[in-house]
Amino acid sequence: MATLRYGDRIGPYVINGFAGTGATSYVYRARRIDNFDSVAIKVLHPHLVADPINRLKFYREARVMMRMNHPNVVRFNEILESEGSLAFVMEFVDGFTLEEWREHHGEEIDEMTLACVFVDILRGLASAHRQGVVHRDLKPANVLITHVEGRYVAKIIDFGVARFVAEPMTDHERSKIVGTAAYISPEEVCDPELVCAASDLYSIGVMLYEAACGKRPFDNMAVQDLMQAHAAVDPQRPSHVNPSLSPAMESVIMRTLSKTPDARFASAPEMINALELAIQGAMAAPAETWEAVIEEPVATTQWHRTVTQAHTQPSPPPVLSFLRRCIDAAFVMLASTGRTGNASDPHFLNRHHDINFPLS
Repeated sequence: MATLRYGDRIGPYVINGFAGTGATSYVYRARRIDNFDSVAIKVLHPHLVADPINRLKFYREARVMMRMNHPNVVRFNEILESEGSLAFVMEFVDGFTLEEWREHHGEEIDEMTLACVFVDILRGLASAHRQGVVHRDLKPANVLITHVEGRYVAKIIDFGVARFVAEPMTDHERSKIVGTAAYISPEEVCDPELVCAASDLYSIGVMLYEAACGKRPFDNMAVQDLMQAHAAVDPQRPSHVNPSLSPAMESVIMRTLSKTPDARFASAPEMINALELAIQGAMAAPAETWEAVIEEPVATTQWHRTVTQAHTQPSPPPVLSFLRRCIDAAFVMLASTGRTGNASDPHFLNRHHDINFPLS
């Protein structure tokens, strides 16, 4: 149960709304006392404040977020600590999670729109990877979609189980599998020490498969069976689920879902290149040519899909005009709520970063 109420103060902020809850924290909407700028404040549950392990996790998340400085990653503001409370402040945006956005727009979302949204996600991910950070829990609930001046904007949130890959893992970390079973990478299941930037790309591939096909590559399984499927079972080809999917997009998805990191894209920018090729005229190429085409890197373009286009065009036009996105625009952000989505889905019930999957 939330411990702060409307009008309560925490540091220089006054609470004016409740955003969500997770296993270890609450997220509130607030504003600074001296102005009306909205922020989100993530507050560690009071009974966990004195626990050194939970405090360490909370500080580590804040430390990771301090390193992020990108328009497609939630921005960190400051830490608030006083007797009996521990919190950090982030930007706030009034938007939808990726899963809510898909449910809301349904069949209005075509391949071009999906590619634009996932390029945003990958740009944010590339920034995190440049800082040596692996997210480890990418999923639709951890991506927010809003629109600014008619453009869709995607933002990565919740770095609760992220880690710096250059830092050694503790014995406790090596003994646990963290993340979300529905989107977990094969190496997270087999050996957490092997988790790397390519592991995040695998999770992106699961998300893209789900967005393009309306279902996950592995579903309706017990959690342990689901993780084993990600580790060892080849998924059904996306075009068998969605026959209208282009060969280009299918090839991008299937490469991202390769079981070994080396077989996936070498980086988030390389996957951006492949998605952009898929939405350019190359998508009309025969399916057999695409496995080779997406191996070749090309210059990354700056582009976007407008909200109006997504609602009025059922399929991409043959010739596309790419516009540079103004990344210095003023964005408002939404902090991670830690919500679990569909409570009837066991995969979602086990996806919060404070729920670990034991190796045995």
